[in-house]
Amino acid sequence: MIGDYKGLVKNKVVVALLQAYHDILDYDGMKSILREAGMIHVKDIRDKNPNDTLDFFSFKKIISAQNCLLYESSDLLFEIGKKFSFYLFPFGKSFEEIIEEINSLIFTDWKVKIIENNENEISIQVHRCIFCSEIGVPCDLFIGFLIHSLEKSLPSEHKVIYEREMEDVNDPYHNNFIVKLKIDKII
Repeated sequence: MIGDYKGLVKNKVVVALLQAYHDILDYDGMKSILREAGMIHVKDIRDKNPNDTLDFFSFKKIISAQNCLLYESSDLLFEIGKKFSFYLFPFGKSFEEIIEEINSLIFTDWKVKIIENNENEISIQVHRCIFCSEIGVPCDLFIGFLIHSLEKSLPSEHKVIYEREMEDVNDPYHNNFIVKLKIDKII
């Protein structure tokens, strides 16, 4: 990994991500990612204080290992993102609160911000997404996270459809993007 990876990540983020891996990839899949990252000791992090932190470089090693082992597995990453949303924010938060809190749980040079919000559409700007910063890696995990986070905060008769321009994953700045989430009522 080349780059400047300074920052901290709250343990509760790591625990939620590992639980998402466990649910989607099973225990062996989770361990494979941690082993690839050289971070197998993190598998028992849920036993530690959720307000403690992991250094961002170690967290990024986990994300890089995930992106390596799940290369071109967009649907799988999307499902991991949905589960990640569920485990990080299981209930009781508005979408706006979730966006605000995700920025405070991961202390680094990234930013997620709602730039437009009306009853039928929400636009989110992501600057320097930490989940897809490598060249060749799309941001399916974080988009799954955003969609499921919004769906959880809506009444059950609504669904979320997203729009995003086709990304060029070979562009070194593809981790800066805008996602438009449209809210439709199920008939």
